[in-house]
Amino acid sequence: MNTNTIKELTTEELQAELNQRIENDISERNKKRKEYESLKKATIEELAPKAKELSDMIQEFKKKCFGDLGALFDLLKDYSKRHNDGKGNFQIENDNNKIKFSRQGKGKFDERSVQAEKHIFDFLKSKYDDDQDTKDLIMSLLERKNGALDIQLVQKLYSMEDRFDDANWREGIKLLKESYSYSFSKDYVIFSQKNDNHEWETINLNFSY
Repeated sequence: MNTNTIKELTTEELQAELNQRIENDISERNKKRKEYESLKKATIEELAPKAKELSDMIQEFKKKCFGDLGALFDLLKDYSKRHNDGKGNFQIENDNNKIKFSRQGKGKFDERSVQAEKHIFDFLKSKYDDDQDTKDLIMSLLERKNGALDIQLVQKLYSMEDRFDDANWREGIKLLKESYSYSFSKDYVIFSQKNDNHEWETINLNFSY
């Protein structure tokens, strides 16, 4: 409506035109509000149940992952002295897939390790007092850093448990094993798959427990 047309309208006609525009605006807003509310309702009803379904599936899959890999770790620990420390870091793979299982935590030797060292010292003094090389080798595996024994070094002593037929030696190794404990903080599972270039790519589905 141009300016000249407006000038030709009576006050009543102008009011009627204004009322019609207001009514049109209200109708348009109501239409958009209904469209929004309808889409919101449909979106919630479609996505929320699927999110719950996927969440349940992921939780079930996560439970299976840690159950299966934990069982595999226990079998590995049974025959591999390398995992006697309880860490259980390993990975399995085939041509196209790889799964890495890792356990984070901290190991420590308690007060029995001190007594174990004394038994080993007595063994060295009685059997190898004149053999400095053997004494130095054994003692190096009992080296403490910041007051703590290193499980990786001590495991080398474990591997020599049956090498010496001596009561102090056997008691020392026994006490070392009994004094060690490992506290877990978290377990992790990471999945990878080879891409078209035969390079490993991490699958965005990694779990911690």
